[in-house]
Amino acid sequence: MKIKLLVINLILFTAFAYGQKENERLTNIPEMNLKENLEIKKISEDLKIGMIEFIEPGETEYTISDVEKCMELINSFLAEISISNSKESGMLSVKNVVFELNDLNEKCGHELIETGQREQIAEIIILAGHLKGYNDKDEDITEDWREW
Repeated sequence: MKIKLLVINLILFTAFAYGQKENERLTNIPEMNLKENLEIKKISEDLKIGMIEFIEPGETEYTISDVEKCMELINSFLAEISISNSKESGMLSVKNVVFELNDLNEKCGHELIETGQREQIAEIIILAGHLKGYNDKDEDITEDWREW
């Protein structure tokens, strides 16, 4: 009888400890500086260069300051998601930056974010979420709110 109680207690303790560990894994997401991730930095640099190179003075609806604003929004997003500690807060950051980019692109006559830029921006956001463990690498977490 004592051995049965000991075994039951051991099983319950193990299950409880595993549950605690699993709960910590889901809610204790580490902070990371995603702005310094080499892959994200490379995509961001290419994005900025491409947007600036596309500017035709007097013909393009956006300026270098609009490109800078776009990059500020992306960098702010990366800083915010870097310190997020749950999928819910991370996805809220995604939603907010997509809405902000929608507004900026609309202000720029829908010329700032064309197909190539859309792919690069989405890739940055998706990769950031993936590195935090919030989504799969091939899961477009921007499409529900994206107008670009």
